Amino acid sequence: MTEPPRPSHDFTAVYAEDEPGPTALPFTRRASADGHGIVVEGNCPRCHGRTATEYRHGLPGTGTKGLLTWLTGAGPEPGNDTADLTREVHFCECGHPHPNLPADAAFVGCGASWRLTALRSGNAT
Repeated sequence: MTEPPRPSHDFTAVYAEDEPGPTALPFTRRASADGHGIVVEGNCPRCHGRTATEYRHGLPGTGTKGLLTWLTGAGPEPGNDTADLTREVHFCECGHPHPNLPADAAFVGCGASWRLTALRSGNAT
């Protein structure tokens, strides 16, 4: 099935800490380059910029399980549970300094935050 074309990145969107609500936009998860985390990537539902966030295994608040249970064989690969990642709040990290971006902003993007309704495995397209 072919997906509809994605809107272009709106570089003029003014920075605003905004939660557009849960999004069904296509996001994917994949292992990080070093294998010690999960990368969630897709397009921001507000500015439509490409965003990718890495969640390290075992960090508090990331919804992932620690490495110890995985290394000892007592549990599944950490962070491999899509349900954990859909409970997380994701933030726009498009890397574009949108107008009015505060100097102390935690993420360089448009200020949006959201939860995902679903995730796909593999590389984002």
